[in-house]
Formats: sequence, structure tokens, C-alpha cells
Amino acid sequence: MAVPRALLAACLLVMALRGAAAQGGGGGGECVPQLNRLLACRAYAVPGAPDPSPDCCAALSSVSRDCACSTMGVINSLPARCNVPQANCSA
Repeated sequence: MAVPRALLAACLLVMALRGAAAQGGGGGGECVPQLNRLLACRAYAVPGAPDPSPDCCAALSSVSRDCACSTMGVINSLPARCNVPQANCSA
């Protein structure tokens, strides 16, 4: 059974949220609520998705720089932690 892309994107987002929380999230407990609001963006985090909703844009604009950077660090570290090669998106 194929996993719908929106469900996969939501799962990846939740994993990133949990990882950021576990690593301190750039603002400790303040980061988790910011990232939880990004669940409004889950349907827009897949190729071919329509433009994000106002709720998604508001959630994204409310994420602090420290929280966003910490979360990106977690996401970028996942391939090595899972023993899989990183995707090369520049090619």
C-alpha cells in the first residue's frame, strides 16, 4: 500500500519536531509550540502542492530564527543518524 505524500510529509514534520524538542530546539520549551503550529503546513510540504494557506503562512512567520535553525540542523542530521546517504538536491 502506498503512503500518501501528505501523510509522509506530516510524519517527517512530526519527527523533526520531536528531534528539535529532544535537542533543546533553540529555545527549549518555547520551540515545540512554534513547530507544532507548522502542522497547518503539512499539506503544502509535498511537490505539486498548492500555495500555502493563510494559517500555514501565519504559523511559519511565528517560528523564531533560533527554533527554525535548530530544527533544520536536526533535519540535516537525520540521514547520518539513520545511516542513509544525504540527498543531493543541487544536481
